[in-house]
Amino acid sequence: MRLVAAREAVLIVASSALAATGCSTPVVDMADANGVVTQGLVLVERSAVEGASAQTNVSAKFMRLPATADADLAERIVGSPFDRPPVGTCLPVGGARGATEEPAPSFSGTGPIELLDVGDVTVRTREAPLALAARAFPDVGDLVFGVFYTSRDTSSELPAPARYTIDSSGSALLERFSFDADAPASPEDVRLGDVDLSDEAVIEEGKSVLLTWRALDTAHVDDRIYVDVIAASGAAVRCGFEDTGRGVLPASALHVRASEGQPTSVTVAVRRVREVPFAAHGIDFGEVRFDLSVLGKARLVSP
Repeated sequence: MRLVAAREAVLIVASSALAATGCSTPVVDMADANGVVTQGLVLVERSAVEGASAQTNVSAKFMRLPATADADLAERIVGSPFDRPPVGTCLPVGGARGATEEPAPSFSGTGPIELLDVGDVTVRTREAPLALAARAFPDVGDLVFGVFYTSRDTSSELPAPARYTIDSSGSALLERFSFDADAPASPEDVRLGDVDLSDEAVIEEGKSVLLTWRALDTAHVDDRIYVDVIAASGAAVRCGFEDTGRGVLPASALHVRASEGQPTSVTVAVRRVREVPFAAHGIDFGEVRFDLSVLGKARLVSP
């Protein structure tokens, strides 16, 4: 995630400056005297199937953790990971990893993670304000404690494109804050070959297929399209593309073995992801992640 890269860059700059000057006084105000940092992640998710209502979710976590902790691992521990294949590549996700996946890394190197109570959190768009609910984080030994915030149901209106404002009333742990982030549009006019995503394209298994969608007029340079091909078993492959309006799903992503020669149905999720950094007093590293997707079906047939 970009948030991880930002942390690493600041720590490297700070360490280099200290080494060069021989000074033991911090030169950047990115970690307090106790060697901890505060980072925030707001996740806005919207998923829709053609002809059906969108399912939506907003979550927000504000973590205080040791400055030396692995931020990517910390994000996995608190339940907000997103695996990003580099542009032009694919990787297995979910159940597709199977028994060959490397053992999960030890959590012992992260140190304690405190999820901060930041008061009342409200998400504002052109629709009615959305008040998030504070929830206690499930116990993970002595590793994670505190509260996180989520929307109360999956039917909240989350417009896209739109400007989002996230407000906090503040608490004894963190001052009140407010920041904006612009959401892109959800993917539109998605086609597999010459078939609309909603029309269940028939694809010859093991062959690549052209994927097209409507490119944004004002895309951010870091906007990405991720395509998940999900089998009935839950196994999935995710491929990454620049948001240019076209890409090729490789044969390796369309290799789900059909049983006894029968067509195999897979779900195809096309996701536009935008990560927007934010700044707020008391938060060293912040990011709003928009994950907006459309879903369809495809049938894979044996050659």
